[in-house]
Amino acid sequence: MKNQQHTPVLIVGAGGAGLSLSLLLQQQGIASVLIERRSDVSWYPRARNLNFRSLEILRGLGLSSEAHAVGARPSRLIRKESLASRQQEEVLDPITLFEGAFEDITPEPVVWYCPQSRLEPLLLTHARRRDIDVRYNTELVSFTQDDTAVTVTLQDRTTGRREVLSFDYLLAADGAHSKVREKLGLPGKGYGALEEYFLFIYFRANWRQFMQENESAGDVLLIENSTVNALFMRAEKDLGMLTIRYRPAQGQSAEVYTRERCQDLLRAAIGDPNIPFELLDISPWRAAEHVADQFQQGRVFLVGDAAHTMPPYEGLGVNMALQGAQNLVWKLAATIKGQASPELLSTYTTERHPVTWMAAEQSLAGMMERPELKQHSLFARTEEERAKLAKQPPAPLFVPILGYRYRSDAIVSEEAVPPSQQGIELLGSMELNGQPGTRVPHLWVERSGQRLSTLDLFDGSFVLFTGSGGASWCEAASAVAEKLGIKLSAYRIGPSWDLLDVENGWHKLGISPEGVMLARPDGFVAWRHSDSVANHEEQLQQVLLRILGRATAQPAL
Repeated sequence: MKNQQHTPVLIVGAGGAGLSLSLLLQQQGIASVLIERRSDVSWYPRARNLNFRSLEILRGLGLSSEAHAVGARPSRLIRKESLASRQQEEVLDPITLFEGAFEDITPEPVVWYCPQSRLEPLLLTHARRRDIDVRYNTELVSFTQDDTAVTVTLQDRTTGRREVLSFDYLLAADGAHSKVREKLGLPGKGYGALEEYFLFIYFRANWRQFMQENESAGDVLLIENSTVNALFMRAEKDLGMLTIRYRPAQGQSAEVYTRERCQDLLRAAIGDPNIPFELLDISPWRAAEHVADQFQQGRVFLVGDAAHTMPPYEGLGVNMALQGAQNLVWKLAATIKGQASPELLSTYTTERHPVTWMAAEQSLAGMMERPELKQHSLFARTEEERAKLAKQPPAPLFVPILGYRYRSDAIVSEEAVPPSQQGIELLGSMELNGQPGTRVPHLWVERSGQRLSTLDLFDGSFVLFTGSGGASWCEAASAVAEKLGIKLSAYRIGPSWDLLDVENGWHKLGISPEGVMLARPDGFVAWRHSDSVANHEEQLQQVLLRILGRATAQPAL
């Protein structure tokens, strides 16, 4: 292992959550050590689609164009008798799951095919380019914490060598079966493992010759014939995955799927006896719902599947992980730098727990209840199963992605706080109008002749927007940033100022030319004021102190 001076943060687990945590921390100027038990990135096509909010986070890290390049249009579900069959029919296009005018909300595609097998290598490449300490074949053996540090024992799985190190914080991104969460004894709630049993059969074969669509289309095939009913997913190079379902209630079990039987299923799925294949692995799997009651215990935080496991039927798992990582990192960085009180860290659970619980509940039904899928045995559920899983009416996918307002101590609102659902307020429409607690509105603007989104102005710092009459706010921003030791960018929106409002979007937000909108580093509106005030610097400082957990009294708004 590398010789290490003191590093503030240890991240356990180098999946999408862990790698994004390391990059977001690096953007904030915080060093980390990232460890992973595996010897390499995952080459299996899990966690397949990124929604627009996750793409916005990658955009903020400067990775948008590369994510687009390694990904593709989201996978359409195609039914065929076998891979070799020439006839096919489209069963479902995931784009149809996203209803509404998303082009008004985001500069990114509403959903993009970028599976774990492509996302992890992309994130790892940039982590290493940015000199982040990433260690594969390394596991966390044990850890203890006190009021000042987390002490860990790490082991190199290749050499067996152990090392005892100290960190300020430990971020557990070690998956659904998190050893860190188990050690902490953090309770949780949820349905648990669903009564839906699957086998993943991994194999290598020259199956690409049968793909009739463009190579980058990322198609998913539903294979249905007299021998096999399965879902085929293409992976990288010649790697493929066949998913079959078995039903213990009908006397079926994983044990009866021997290598010989799985080879027979692969032959039937491929549909061409002249195509050789290599069976690599057979892995049983069950979807599960479990959300930890708290995402923090002392100096240890749960992120991604370690905090919240949900069925994949809405495609929300890795997306919730990236969004949770972004929410946590700016708060952690501000605390480490002494800019914020440690009390700010509690808002990670306050804000993200209700969102992920809502997403987990929504995922119990998910696409399995789509009329296009119910008729296929791979997705079929009994009425009893539907009744158990339908815990809440289905909602548009926009709701768990961005259709909510945070209500926490890290949000300052001038309005009376209405009753909320589990600590958040659900939005009544797809409009994002700059309300405190919602993601900053996407507005097309021009800066020095370059067209960009307001979301492109977020590089890990606070951002203040004001109108043409808001010169005093910009002056106040510079002074307050220096006093508090924070990064705060300020922009005036108007014909002759920093940003040209090309579509008149700022005016539609209902903020006067002298008004202001302050956004957090994660892109969520922290505070807005529609008119001018007597003392801009004092007002802005009070607001930021409150957001950072450093004010004991609420400022007069």
